[in-house]
Amino acid sequence: MDLSIAGLAKAYAAGTVTRRDVLEHVGEAIRRGEDRRAWIHVLDQAALAPYLERLETLDASAHPLWGVPFAIKDNIDLAGCPTTAACPAYSYVPEASATVVDQLLSAGAVPLGKTNLDQFATGLVGTRSPYGAMRNAIDPDYIAGGSSGGSAVAVKLGMCSFALGTDTAGSGRVPAAFNGLVGFKPSFGWWSARGVVPACRTLDCVSVFARSVADARAVAGVAGGFDPDDAYSRRIDFAGFDVTRSRVGVIDPDRVSACDADHASAYRAFLASVADAQVEIDPAPLFKAGRLLYEGPWLSERFAVLETFMARHSDDMNPVTRDIIADGAVPTAASAFQAQYELAGLKREASRMFEAVDVLILPTAPTICTIGEVERDPVGTNSRLGIFANFVNLLDLCALAIPAGSLPNGLPFGVALIAPAGRDHALLDYGARLLGESVATGGRPGETHIAVCGAHLSGQPLNGELARLGGYLVRGGRTQDQYRLYALPDGKRPALIRDASGGAAIEVEVWSLPTSAVGAFLAGVAPPLGLGRVELADGAWVAGFIAEPRAVTGAAEITRFGGWRAYRASDSH
Repeated sequence: MDLSIAGLAKAYAAGTVTRRDVLEHVGEAIRRGEDRRAWIHVLDQAALAPYLERLETLDASAHPLWGVPFAIKDNIDLAGCPTTAACPAYSYVPEASATVVDQLLSAGAVPLGKTNLDQFATGLVGTRSPYGAMRNAIDPDYIAGGSSGGSAVAVKLGMCSFALGTDTAGSGRVPAAFNGLVGFKPSFGWWSARGVVPACRTLDCVSVFARSVADARAVAGVAGGFDPDDAYSRRIDFAGFDVTRSRVGVIDPDRVSACDADHASAYRAFLASVADAQVEIDPAPLFKAGRLLYEGPWLSERFAVLETFMARHSDDMNPVTRDIIADGAVPTAASAFQAQYELAGLKREASRMFEAVDVLILPTAPTICTIGEVERDPVGTNSRLGIFANFVNLLDLCALAIPAGSLPNGLPFGVALIAPAGRDHALLDYGARLLGESVATGGRPGETHIAVCGAHLSGQPLNGELARLGGYLVRGGRTQDQYRLYALPDGKRPALIRDASGGAAIEVEVWSLPTSAVGAFLAGVAPPLGLGRVELADGAWVAGFIAEPRAVTGAAEITRFGGWRAYRASDSH
């Protein structure tokens, strides 16, 4: 059964599957995969009934996740279902769902239950749970990764369409790599963390595991948004980069001792398939920031959440988890400020790094371990796994883990795409491009994609108008080869006119503008130009500048240059 979000919507609309068919299918997958220890609590028919009955009142065409089954990491609240954080003594039954869960339910998604995790979301291994060590979906002798390993395994083994995880130090990305999935960690504060058991409140993000970027994007379109009742929620100023000609930051894996030979080789092979300009970066500032998470006072955040519980229930905790969190009582207030000063400097270094590149491509993890290896060295293996993940939230970055090949042992290899906060949509587009998926062309809800071909291009005199209105670059490209370009008599603007009988492909850039700002943008566009629809080379139609036929009067045809930039740089200008 095709459990993708688009696939289910199509099947439901065609009547080829019913909700009962889907639930029977995923239910059988859950039963077959019990040995993987992916679940803590699966909803029975009585608990599912209210969600299914509600679907009868919803218009499927107006609810983008109608009938889509999903799983929830068990440190995220689902009303009426126990939240354990993988510690039975901590368990409580929430009256309300977490904000993100509520938004998914409102869009028609169907919750199946709660997935296993490293206790209190502390770990990258997936073995620190009284409900059993989570086993890799491909090879059960290996770890599933943590702390959101149960969510990743559930998606990979067809137990749900997508699953929520959380990510503080890489928990939404490392399990994705180990199980051959997409794992999206949004910018901090874009998705509300209200209703999530905190690990580090100043860093925690809800994340999603999916089989494709398209599914991750669909969930993001529902889950994201400002939550006034979450003190750490924030309004994100989205920015972009051109996903068709990106500047990519890479590393030399041989200079990173944590990388094993197989992961280094798989990383180099993947980079060889990436056509974009690659710039080797020095990862030292990233690694320094990552070490602060467990070697610095941020560990005190975990202790602050659980101090009272630990005083009464220390013996009820996983010993490794207990000892790690207990160390959070040691740092002083002075050391906390000293670490903040150090982090501020590292953020500045990272900011300079992203002036030279648009996105980093790094291995998601430097190696993978068997369950036995983790049992023999639970702390050392965990520390090694986080080298490419721990720094991301501290440095206020967003990240997307994607499958990137396989290892000699048959397990999947993954890379992480990393960019500054606010570049989430560009990151998803870039990941889609690398995986051969279609890139979004219409803009997300509340935004409009507009193709520009002249003075509003990057580096041209009017480009600042787009930025001032909250616009960001989505991608470069060209039109279909049925357009002609003319230089207007004022010499400042071109006119783009469709000509089905001939013409050429003309250079454009696609920018995203808040839909509310489109009117203000149009107010500054003088005749004979206006906003219409432009067909791009890939067949997509987007809003764009077009001209009235009268624009050719007195204008010089410059179609042969293929674009405004080339014309302006020529001797003919």
